[in-house]
Amino acid sequence: METKSRKTLQSPGSGIGAFTASGHRRCLAFSDLKLNPSIFVYNYPELEQVCKLKGTTKLGYTALALCDTGPYLVCASSMPDHTISLWNWESSVLLCSHPLLGEDVTALVFNPMNWCQIGAVNLRSLTIWNVERCDNYHLMNAVDLPAADGAVIECEANLSCMLSRKLTHLGPQMPISAIAGLSGDRADDFVPLKQIKPKLCPSAICWSTSSDLYVGSKEGFLLCVDPDTLLVSVLYKPQTELNPTGKLILDTYQIRTFEDFTCQFLTSMNFRLNVVPFRETGDVQLWALDDGLCMGSISLQIHVTSVACCPIAQYVVVGTASGDVLFVEMTTKQKPRLVHRVHLYHVPVDHLV
Repeated sequence: METKSRKTLQSPGSGIGAFTASGHRRCLAFSDLKLNPSIFVYNYPELEQVCKLKGTTKLGYTALALCDTGPYLVCASSMPDHTISLWNWESSVLLCSHPLLGEDVTALVFNPMNWCQIGAVNLRSLTIWNVERCDNYHLMNAVDLPAADGAVIECEANLSCMLSRKLTHLGPQMPISAIAGLSGDRADDFVPLKQIKPKLCPSAICWSTSSDLYVGSKEGFLLCVDPDTLLVSVLYKPQTELNPTGKLILDTYQIRTFEDFTCQFLTSMNFRLNVVPFRETGDVQLWALDDGLCMGSISLQIHVTSVACCPIAQYVVVGTASGDVLFVEMTTKQKPRLVHRVHLYHVPVDHLV
């Protein structure tokens, strides 16, 4: 593999915050680390600045995403703003924005078949945003995730409604929300704390070509969400433990860290595996999705900081703390092999796409 000359991208601020890239649009975007940060869009491979987006965010951005089918960029800001915004980056125009619910968004993904649908994930919830071309252009649909054990939480009767006007020996019946002293919209959605069941915590999302949203959870579940009906199907339940400190996690085309290892879901036409690179030792293991068994492994003996899987070819790219990028070929699943290594820079490679 021939190594070509490379350009180094320098952040105008004190460092790079959130980052995203689009292969179809041949561009990348990142935010800088400073007060009142901006978002910069560069073309690739020329690495020339295309535009600078200056919003009203005070401290920083937690997630960015570029649309593959149009000149759109969505971003989520951190405290104290907590806002999701949609830009046309070619014209540097802010199309719309909407306040979030006070939590940092960890991932944003455009639907590749419909740019008007955006999936957003934080530590506790999954939200699908629909962009409408009218005055009311921001519509949020919160997805009702299953319980922590994968069971579907049945929709209970509205506890705020009075079902009967009959008097009891304790007096007239009252809805629980009225007893709590609530009224208006807050009363309609009120559920007592003791009746709230813990739900799955989403960790990564990926849209399919049929506009279904696949969700990987921290607990190891793989879910499928219909963005129109918001119905959730459980595709995979974790049954195999990798070690005493963590469970097998299925993350669809996204990277996440769970205790001592990083995990990514790898798939292609005939290649459905869970790729697990351990951070400290650099051991890369391949786990079959069908039976949850380890099929093969390779020891890179280096500190792993990031990983990316090619969706159409059978290889994995691994970033390291020493600034190296390693290419691991996995045509023979039982014997993955290191085929190329290149040193990029003297700082860790924290993000690969």
